[in-house]
Amino acid sequence: MKKLIPIVLAISVIAPFATKAQDVREANFQFKQDNYPTALKLYLPAYKKDTGNVDIAYAIGICKIRTNAAPAEALPYLLKAEPKYGQTEDFQMALIRAYLYNQQFDKARELCSKAEAKFKSSIEIDALKAYIGNAEKMIKKPLDVTFVNLGKGINSEMDEITPMLTIDNELLLYSSNRKYDTEVKEFTWDVLHSASDAGDFKKNRAATGVNTVENEIMAGLSVGSGEIYFQQEAYGIERDIIMSGIENGTLKGKNILPPTINTRNLEQGATSTASGDTMIFSSAGLGGQGGLDLFYSVRLPNGDWCAPTNLGSLNTKYDESYPMLSADCKKLYFCSNGLNSMGGYDIFVCDIDLKTFKTGEPKNIGYPLNDMYDNLTISYTLDGTYAYVSAIRPDSYGYADIYRVVFNEKDPMVKMYIVKLVTQQGDQSVDFGETDTNLKISVLKNKTLFGTYNYNPAASNVVVALLPGNYTLEIEGATIEPFTMKINVPNAPGKKIENTKAVLKIKK
Repeated sequence: MKKLIPIVLAISVIAPFATKAQDVREANFQFKQDNYPTALKLYLPAYKKDTGNVDIAYAIGICKIRTNAAPAEALPYLLKAEPKYGQTEDFQMALIRAYLYNQQFDKARELCSKAEAKFKSSIEIDALKAYIGNAEKMIKKPLDVTFVNLGKGINSEMDEITPMLTIDNELLLYSSNRKYDTEVKEFTWDVLHSASDAGDFKKNRAATGVNTVENEIMAGLSVGSGEIYFQQEAYGIERDIIMSGIENGTLKGKNILPPTINTRNLEQGATSTASGDTMIFSSAGLGGQGGLDLFYSVRLPNGDWCAPTNLGSLNTKYDESYPMLSADCKKLYFCSNGLNSMGGYDIFVCDIDLKTFKTGEPKNIGYPLNDMYDNLTISYTLDGTYAYVSAIRPDSYGYADIYRVVFNEKDPMVKMYIVKLVTQQGDQSVDFGETDTNLKISVLKNKTLFGTYNYNPAASNVVVALLPGNYTLEIEGATIEPFTMKINVPNAPGKKIENTKAVLKIKK
């Protein structure tokens, strides 16, 4: 089985020298196969036993650059390995990225100049120089947003990426490589989905009608939410786009898009209008400006798709992928590692006219929705109050996590309550943490259950989205006394996010 990587950086690497340890030999083998998540899993414990080993330090640094495993943490490992590996162009490109991820822009720029003088200009060096300048400018003008981690019911210690919310806000679909295949020693990708429960999302479920033992990645939605598109890699299927229907929150059926859409090369990301008569997708097999380009195709009266047309001015010599139409089909969101990206793939938006297929000037949606890592998709609620993204942040569980983004400048009636759970020990309040992760958390309105919610032990909190009205928050657990708290949400504009505290008493 081949390993499917949604979007990767083009860095070739040299495997470190093997040692006598069996786990390191296996790590070196996986490293040579570009299977970086598995290699990293094996290298880290080996390094703890031998922190002076520059070969393992080098490998860990490269693995972190090539995955979402806290890429900024690659820097100290690469610096340790620099005396031995630092003369190669591949190493220097990785080191420049590590400085960029740590927002050490002057150092990254200095290394770019040295690399350009030593190795001559290349597409990658040119891109890195542009990333450094763009990132330095954009972080000085951040958007007023708040990120809320969706918790362990949705996220894991591995990657959760490409979140997409159906237009009715009832179903969140995304991709995760949390499943580990012990036979081939690979983390495999699945499509997961979670149903909305009064603004919260229930624990995720694997899309049984979609997933196989191979790799599947969520690739797009129709605007009408009647269809999803996912990317599959399996025997005889080279990263093709497949369509599945949505019926009552369940995915049903598989329909591989025809050769008009799927070529022998990579296709990645698709979106369609509510009527299903127009599709926009990304392909590397239809020619164009270079790499992945955006194309559109119109369905013919007989049901076939016509020959795709390149979307033209949106495409660059770099990659453009994961298109997503807005609910009114007047805007197109997509990601690109060209244009004015901050460090890899950024999300852009432009106006689009689906009658003429003319597009407006693409605009970067801004920092911190985009950052120096790869940002692939954004999915907005219908009213634009919230959005869902995948991001690498300090409170991530390991790799990239799914976050709800709150736009603080908007002022809807719905409010987010972030309830911090603490225990009282004498005069001190201590985070509840992992004390009891089997909590039952409910919100009642007029003595009727309004919704149940997930506890986030990493942040020691629960996040609740509420409409105007009077509510009662109830918390029960094996180690705590029953807890209740009244919450009043005023029917008037105000702060979108309220932070409060619930003091829990430990049972004697």
